[in-house]
Amino acid sequence: MAGLNAVGDFELSKAELITSSGMVIDLSASIINITIFEDTTMSSLTGDILLQDSFALTSVGPIIGQEYLKLQIKTPSLTDKDQIIDFTENVFIVNSLESRVEVGNSVTAYLLNFTSSEIVRNARTKVSRSLKGSYSEIVKVMLGEVECKKKMYIEPTAGSKRIVAPNISPFDVISMALKQSTSSLNENASPSYMFYETSQGYFFRSIESMLALGGAKARPSKFKYHFR
Repeated sequence: MAGLNAVGDFELSKAELITSSGMVIDLSASIINITIFEDTTMSSLTGDILLQDSFALTSVGPIIGQEYLKLQIKTPSLTDKDQIIDFTENVFIVNSLESRVEVGNSVTAYLLNFTSSEIVRNARTKVSRSLKGSYSEIVKVMLGEVECKKKMYIEPTAGSKRIVAPNISPFDVISMALKQSTSSLNENASPSYMFYETSQGYFFRSIESMLALGGAKARPSKFKYHFR
């Protein structure tokens, strides 16, 4: 493939740290390793970034856990927008400086932990009111509470429901909806919903639609099995 020299090749298009004072620091030449974790049981992305620093990063822009991280990563042979990991608009938030080690020759290695901005807003937001509508509509409202501007796939749920939120976070409201949601797209109502984030956005969908996945949208199962 053109532009791809070895398995696992990737292009780091952008890696910038924005400090609490507004200073922008280009990290591209300092990165040793980037790890991004996706999990269907977790409501946000998390990750860590290992840096080698020869210019005293903590002096130029002190790391206090309120920094923003812009990342854009892509495979050289793939150009489709959906195939690019792009967090330049919806940035990560650095939540801790896990470790700092002197590696010699005036070079220091830093391990920064980061997470999606929505989970931080979720921790700062409380919902205390009655919510009406389908569970899928309520989930969309709750994502609006954390100012989510990412792509969302919310599989429609059956029926009109009501949730009384007793001063809890938006994602706690979504957890309440998860336990009782049934799909309106499938014959068997698909009661097993998951709420999670990937590099492509937020998902609230049934396990059946995940197994029948043919892109971002759910579609009916191709086969039916009968027991005799």
